[in-house]
Amino acid sequence: MSQKNPYMACARCQTFHLASEMTPVPALDASGKTVPLYLCPACMYPRITYIQGFPFRWLAHDVPRMLMVSLAAVLVVLNVIFGIIIGGPAGFAVMLSAMLVGAGFLALVATSCILFS
Repeated sequence: MSQKNPYMACARCQTFHLASEMTPVPALDASGKTVPLYLCPACMYPRITYIQGFPFRWLAHDVPRMLMVSLAAVLVVLNVIFGIIIGGPAGFAVMLSAMLVGAGFLALVATSCILFS
């Protein structure tokens, strides 16, 4: 241990660092006196890391797939609404045929988005 530059424990993380690296931060103790707390550079300027959950990571990295899923959802909802409005077996047939044709168009849109992005 060097006498010129001794090691000190950080007040927050309790790891030893050189005294020249430590930063004194004034703080109040229980009796109200101001005492210095010595913090290492990592505790003085912490790096905040955000961990993203599954949906947000998926949305941020795969825009063409998200576009395809949202268009498919809108198409299915509209086809179901039109099928209910028409009603009966004819409405059911219109709904299924519109979904199949729409799925083909959505596949074309998704392919063009993926190829040109």
